[in-house]
Amino acid sequence: MNNKPLVSVIICTYNREKYLPSALNSLKNQTVDKKKYEIIIVNNNSTDNTEEISKRFIKENPELNIKYVVETQRGLSAARNRGIKESDGEIIIFIDDDAEVTPNYVEEAIKFFQTYDDVDAMGGKIIPKYEDGKEPEWMSIFLWGLVTKSDWGNKIRKYPYSKSPYGCSMALRKNVLYDVGLFNEQLIFRSEDKYIFYQLKRFKRKYIYNPNFIVFHNISKERITKEAVKRISFSVGAGEYDRIKHQSILKKFIKLIEYFLKLLISVLISFYYVIKNHPLKGEYLILNRWLTFLGYIKRMLDDSSKIK
Repeated sequence: MNNKPLVSVIICTYNREKYLPSALNSLKNQTVDKKKYEIIIVNNNSTDNTEEISKRFIKENPELNIKYVVETQRGLSAARNRGIKESDGEIIIFIDDDAEVTPNYVEEAIKFFQTYDDVDAMGGKIIPKYEDGKEPEWMSIFLWGLVTKSDWGNKIRKYPYSKSPYGCSMALRKNVLYDVGLFNEQLIFRSEDKYIFYQLKRFKRKYIYNPNFIVFHNISKERITKEAVKRISFSVGAGEYDRIKHQSILKKFIKLIEYFLKLLISVLISFYYVIKNHPLKGEYLILNRWLTFLGYIKRMLDDSSKIK
């Protein structure tokens, strides 16, 4: 008799003692039988109370199937790959250490993959949960990525062009992860998520959006400051260059043009926001597009200088 869980929920964590307890607690009372899922906590060299929090959670919830491991190789991709290797489930779910899942989260994943046997991965709604309860004035649909917001309606559908699930909440068949080569441990900041779904595309694997697969994503005050927006935007551009650095010069140039066009379009959109009396939306949109463009160019120039 096979007693292995059907689903492995992997939480990779680094110094998030503030939010980790909420993430873990949201997995306690799932509507599905507890034997059908396991929780894998991957501590990626945390220096706070992550280990104490994790071990206390395990002790207080003996009815749950929980594994706790420490991954010493730094980086989210390394932590995710360690979680995959430790897992026993056929379905792998990744959630962030500052996310809170709904009670039917695991059950929804099981139901989805049993219903859509031709689909290899999915993402769902990610709803920001701001620390002060208010969405920042500068937020617009164009900047959802800064807080990993994802809401593409209330029907199961394909993702919009160039969009894919966020690592904050994504589910994949385990065999597919191995088929496409797991996560690229050389990449940084969010480009890891893009990489895995580009790999799925490359191998002609299918992923779609499921609105019933819902998480709430805790967003701290620090994350929505102007300095944080600047840092994240620059890192996204740099990470995108790292993702495609081994591709042809033509593809790298096309991506550069794409970022430049997005910058020009953001200027036009910002005029619209000014007319509608939302100048901050326009200001932050241009800031985001400019620094993403700059991050990409900076990494490209650094890479060129190494080759010389």
